[in-house]
Amino acid sequence: MTRARILILEEDRQLVDELRDDLDLVGFETEVALSSQVAFTILEERKMDLAIVGASTQAIDTLRKLHQQFSKLPIIFLTEQKSKRYQSSLLKEGASAVLGMPLDKDQVIAKIEQIIEKPVVRPPKKRRKKPSKGVSKKKKKRKSTYSAS
Repeated sequence: MTRARILILEEDRQLVDELRDDLDLVGFETEVALSSQVAFTILEERKMDLAIVGASTQAIDTLRKLHQQFSKLPIIFLTEQKSKRYQSSLLKEGASAVLGMPLDKDQVIAKIEQIIEKPVVRPPKKRRKKPSKGVSKKKKKRKSTYSAS
């Protein structure tokens, strides 16, 4: 059974093959796009649960366009840059997570599971309002009135 559908947008064919193999082994279904044009076509035609975008695919510009057009799609961005400022800018542009290179297979899978398999947030139960003190006094008066007759 497929756990989730993941789009991999990356130009490095070796990285794509490694990611695809690792994700397929744990039950994720993957689609590959070697260019942003192909990625947008796939996303328009099929429902994907998450996208993994590599830094070699026109980075922030592609991320920005993906986030604008598919705002509910979680995006994991892969980068070789270690700069906290750069990673922060990626998060501001719509990335759900930023992972550094070289990739750690277990870290990638854990991050995907964390993003996709978040528990459903349920609204809190409505509490019954307790009667105010004034209401309870009226009830006591009524009871005493009824008991006297």
